[in-house]
Amino acid sequence: MSIRPWRLLFLLLCALSLAAPVAGGLLLLLLAGLAKGHVSLLLAQPGLWHSVGLSLWVAGASTLGALLCTALLLARGEGQPWMRWLRRLLSPLLALPHVAFAIGVAFLLAPSGWLLRLISPALTGFELPPDWQTLRDPWGLGLILALILKETPFLLLMALSALDPARVSRQQWLGQTMGFSGPQIWWRLLLPALWPALRLPLYAVAAYGLGVVDLALLLGPDAPAPLAVRLWLWYQDPDLQWRGASASGALLLLALNLLLLAALRLLEWGHGALGKARWLDGRRSLPSPWPERLTRAGVWALLAINLLVLASLLLWSLARRWSFPALWPSEWSGRHWLELLPTLGPLLWQSLWLALLCAGLSLLLAVLALEAQQGRRPHHSQWPLWLICLPLLLPQASLLFGLRLQTGAFGLDGIGPGWVLWSQLLFVFPYVYLCLHGPYRQFDDRLTRAALSLGASPWRAWWRVKGPLLARPLLFAFGVGAAVSLAQYLPTLLFGAGRVVTITTEAVAIGSGLNRRLAGLYGLLQLLLPLFIYGLVLWLPRRINPALRH
Repeated sequence: MSIRPWRLLFLLLCALSLAAPVAGGLLLLLLAGLAKGHVSLLLAQPGLWHSVGLSLWVAGASTLGALLCTALLLARGEGQPWMRWLRRLLSPLLALPHVAFAIGVAFLLAPSGWLLRLISPALTGFELPPDWQTLRDPWGLGLILALILKETPFLLLMALSALDPARVSRQQWLGQTMGFSGPQIWWRLLLPALWPALRLPLYAVAAYGLGVVDLALLLGPDAPAPLAVRLWLWYQDPDLQWRGASASGALLLLALNLLLLAALRLLEWGHGALGKARWLDGRRSLPSPWPERLTRAGVWALLAINLLVLASLLLWSLARRWSFPALWPSEWSGRHWLELLPTLGPLLWQSLWLALLCAGLSLLLAVLALEAQQGRRPHHSQWPLWLICLPLLLPQASLLFGLRLQTGAFGLDGIGPGWVLWSQLLFVFPYVYLCLHGPYRQFDDRLTRAALSLGASPWRAWWRVKGPLLARPLLFAFGVGAAVSLAQYLPTLLFGAGRVVTITTEAVAIGSGLNRRLAGLYGLLQLLLPLFIYGLVLWLPRRINPALRH
């Protein structure tokens, strides 16, 4: 399908609604952040460099952990039954929002959490919760663990989308004829070639870990907190001089992000330069069974943790009395559900329509962007990917603070549902584009050319041929977009200013408190919305294209 007459209009629309605000926001952030008074106020803050180091440590450790887990899953999972199960469960794993997952992890890891209850008092002798700092620990280990568990399915999905099955089969056949084992084929042939496809998703994971606020409020250290959390607290201060400090801090966070991305690029270069001699040494060796066993155990642990998170949210939302070290609540009550559900209708509806509208617009933009690149040379089609994914490669706090400065500079209040939708679109659209980029690149354009040769118009050829064949990735990308929109915390707060409230903002506010029953209820509700959307996504492709039923 060719939309060349619309290409200029599409590029102009993207420039006005996405590219220009991002560029202008970063420029204003640079000007405000470098003001002398603002820099002085920032540098005078106690524990600033500790927060900087903590942010780099959390982002770097979680990114490398997710990358290592993804590489092991790809290298050890080919042809394994558990890998087929994991592929089928990627959608539910991605549907679990970060905030709901963090609340459930807190229920598991707390000194009175479910994990310690499983072995108490039989193995520990604890009759009362121990005085352990398993949550909000100074090293941010709980936050790192949660980020690894949530980002590994995303990286795995991006890797699987980028792999061409026919090419993988040929390389595996070639490696087997040369006497290499399955893991050796992956480490020596496939993973080095996968680096370029994983580069942008990996950078997005690093930027998210560096600028995450909602998860850090629930699981991260607070004495001092990571830099992104401190920026958000300064921005909320009624004293306006702290807005200047937050602008300087956002600029510092942006510099840390560039440093982290440069380190990841250096790691990729080092892996290629130093590992090439080992890839080409020609050595054959029998694979050890232990890495495969550990990987398989890790997969089942990942699935078990997600199930435990879901179960803990459900149990705490229904528990009336659950004292330590009892494994189950001794008294049950649905009082919170009965009292809150009648009043939660507007909140759930506002969250749902924002997510569906944002995902729909993102899907439309992604399809137009990919269609506009049809017929271009492969090396010319990479620059839109970098530009589209730019919001994901920057810390949310830095970009959003710049956008707020820009709306103020133009005399706009920047508050309301429309502004929240636009701010979420900046982050949802790149995720949808990434989900569709691989399937679009692998699609055989000869099918649409055949439809055009039979007299179909370009739009009809897309609607009757290409669309149904790509129904599954299109709807899956829509589901990912809706889930990402539902999980947006900082854009909703900055551009909603309390007037636009979603289930995520309420879940973070309640999850940071002491009422576990309400936290479990809100976490479970935040989980049910994307699960409902993903259920439709898995059901609709078979209705659109009957060939997918087999």
